[in-house]
Amino acid sequence: HLVSALLCLESIILSIYIALSIWPIQTQASLSTLLPILILTFSACKASTGLALLVASARTHGSHHLHNFNL
Repeated sequence: HLVSALLCLESIILSIYIALSIWPIQTQASLSTLLPILILTFSACKASTGLALLVASARTHGSHHLHNFNL
């Protein structure tokens, strides 16, 4: 399913966000506190783009299964 592919990408981004949020605390660095917010912003943009593509493909092909697409 295309939905499970999008969920896997979201879980990867979430783990990167958590790692980048914990890293400045462990290293006592204050310069990299903006990086997790930037990653979260790009994640929201990616999620909205993925859902828009999912809706568009479901409307044109009638399903969200990957085997129905002619890749």
